[in-house]
Amino acid sequence: MELKEVIGWRRSIRFYLPHRPVEREKVQKMLEAARRASCVGNVNNTRAIVVWKEQASPELIQALTPPLGYQQMQTAPCFIVWYSDAAAYEVNKWIENLKGLAETRRLGSDAEETKRVIEQFLRPAFGSRWQEMAVAPLAFMDSGQAVAQATLVAYDEGLGTCLMSSPLMLDRVNKLLKLPETATIVCVMSVGYPAESWEAGGQTLKAPFEELFHEMEYGRPFAPDPKVDEELKAAKLIQEPAPLPWRDAELKYLVNALNLDERRQISLVIPPSP
Repeated sequence: MELKEVIGWRRSIRFYLPHRPVEREKVQKMLEAARRASCVGNVNNTRAIVVWKEQASPELIQALTPPLGYQQMQTAPCFIVWYSDAAAYEVNKWIENLKGLAETRRLGSDAEETKRVIEQFLRPAFGSRWQEMAVAPLAFMDSGQAVAQATLVAYDEGLGTCLMSSPLMLDRVNKLLKLPETATIVCVMSVGYPAESWEAGGQTLKAPFEELFHEMEYGRPFAPDPKVDEELKAAKLIQEPAPLPWRDAELKYLVNALNLDERRQISLVIPPSP
């Protein structure tokens, strides 16, 4: 598919074919797409742990389960825990990464002069603030870009995904996955072959364009061109909005066909008493 069509078809898939495993090579492609994402100073702070459900303990699956996530957790064969590692911003490592950009002609126009500027000006500045910058909005935005690229590659490979988060369980997940103290979990992604239709009930309704985007200053909406909207509809980036008329029937069918126990949601979400 073309890029705009992939973006248009993307849905948060919550019902998967539990009997169909996800090929390891397809997960590798997703991870490679994430590795290729833009990140400040080439720090490469985005990391991931791939969890195969059939190899995971019930305790780990329970810890990963967010509120209202019973469909994904009961049916997805694979999960990816995405996290940002603050250690990637350590000043000496960061400076070397920047010099590497200069040496490979990705930063500045003169490699040696650029490296001199990095040492003279950036090392002192980053030396006093790298820990702050490691948990600043830009660091997590970089992780978001990496996850987004992995998501689009998943759809291009015929897979579905859904991003989840549950602050109730983060400490348990950190311990179970033996994450370093410098790790901050960004999200958990379920991955699998969709059991629901690709429309998944229609394209999710979003806030009005003019409410989200402004021009020159806040309060001056960026006015969309109707001709561009029609072009994006033809490219399938803009599709039929949810809910499609047959969605309720599809949901009832999926719950029955996959033998999902909606009552399990309570036991999965509420942590056991100490």
